[in-house]
Amino acid sequence: MVVLVPELTFLTGLSDQQRNSRMVKEVMWEMMQSPRQHYMRLTSLLQQIRGSPEASRELECWGLHLDMDICRTQGHILPSERINLRHRSFFPEEDLSWHREVTKEVSISAISVNSWLLVYPRRLQQLAKDLLAAVRSTCGAMGMQVGQPTVQELRDERIESYVKSIRSGLGSQEKVQLLVCITPRNRDDVYGAIKKLCCVQAPVPSQVINAQSLMGHPGKIRSVVQKVLLQINCKLGGQLWGVDIPL
Repeated sequence: MVVLVPELTFLTGLSDQQRNSRMVKEVMWEMMQSPRQHYMRLTSLLQQIRGSPEASRELECWGLHLDMDICRTQGHILPSERINLRHRSFFPEEDLSWHREVTKEVSISAISVNSWLLVYPRRLQQLAKDLLAAVRSTCGAMGMQVGQPTVQELRDERIESYVKSIRSGLGSQEKVQLLVCITPRNRDDVYGAIKKLCCVQAPVPSQVINAQSLMGHPGKIRSVVQKVLLQINCKLGGQLWGVDIPL
């Protein structure tokens, strides 16, 4: 048994309330630094250590010496790779992202979704309608055709309800291409039960969507749905983009 003193411990991560605020963006902004920003921060830290008598004495006790500049080496900048879609090719932006292009252009290979199952709790009925509307408005630009799903509306949010409803839905149709589940919040137990059922017991491609990621302005739902459709296309055997690989 390990006993921790409460006054000497700190919670890690972010609570659900903090995760819904601007704090996530602020944390990501701090983590995603450019090479120049990393360099400036490290040199600033070295200067602070050099200017602190207490830090200098601590280093002397350990027999350590810190250079005041970061190790430099020769580097080579590789040329940008051309990203190929079905009808056009392009070079990515400086930040090496091409999400905008792949959500507005036809993928190399797009799979049509004709038979799929949508499962959600009753209290998220309106959110499910918004999800379907966003799917219909965004799938065409990617070259995907998505039909109307078979809907399973749950009376509660228990794990047993999800599993029972999914089994019933998969058993009532001859061929289900895809299962989409909306969960009310980020619950590992519900997610694990759904994936165990869909990966082991009744194999079918599945997509679990956290309801909180869909809440907000319409632009946010559209952005989330675009990313979900890209994942679904890959899970069903589609190909989003490619690069030129010479012999």
